[in-house]
Amino acid sequence: VRTNDKVVSAGEFVPVAEKLGLTRYLDHRVLGLVVESLYANPGASFSLNVSVSTALLSNDWFDTLKSAIGGRPDLARRLIVEITETVAITDVEASIRFVADLRALGCRVAIDDFGAGYTSFRNLRLLDVDMVKIDGSYVRDALAVTRDKHFLKSIAGLCNDLGVATVAEMIEDEETVGLLRKCGVTYGQGFLFGRPSLDIPTFDASRSVGRTAAMRERPSI
Repeated sequence: VRTNDKVVSAGEFVPVAEKLGLTRYLDHRVLGLVVESLYANPGASFSLNVSVSTALLSNDWFDTLKSAIGGRPDLARRLIVEITETVAITDVEASIRFVADLRALGCRVAIDDFGAGYTSFRNLRLLDVDMVKIDGSYVRDALAVTRDKHFLKSIAGLCNDLGVATVAEMIEDEETVGLLRKCGVTYGQGFLFGRPSLDIPTFDASRSVGRTAAMRERPSI
């Protein structure tokens, strides 16, 4: 967001919004901006995160989304809704329903920061998401830490068997990309591909982690 002509990162204001109970309003505002961007940029796909309180405790966010893009599969398939692992394990049954509703609408769903909250593989199967974003703490030191490398191989192998794409976060060098390719990770995200921006980015499809184009760091809104 902008404040006094200064760009403030989500890491600075989201914790404050959570403490003040304002995340619901933030989620609705971001949803509105993303829907506007979907209409305005027919060649682009967008991801947005949604908080625990919004995803599991309120129906109005989903109702707003459905009203905005319901019956427009061309818009829905370009939207990835990211729920954090914390959301997924807070209430598994409610999370399953939320994911199912989003997928029925035509959206894709990702679990963000996977590995930070110890989601069981059973819950991963039950949630039936399209994408798993592997927490950057496992990626950052994977070249030096054998246990992190084994985790990456395990989760990538399981997700590939389930038909779920994987995204490795916090990639900052080509050596890590090479390791991730060997581990079977599908996509990459990090400063190597691009830094957060207020502009819609483009990317070089030749710089891929797996067989498909690398995902760029999403712009901050």
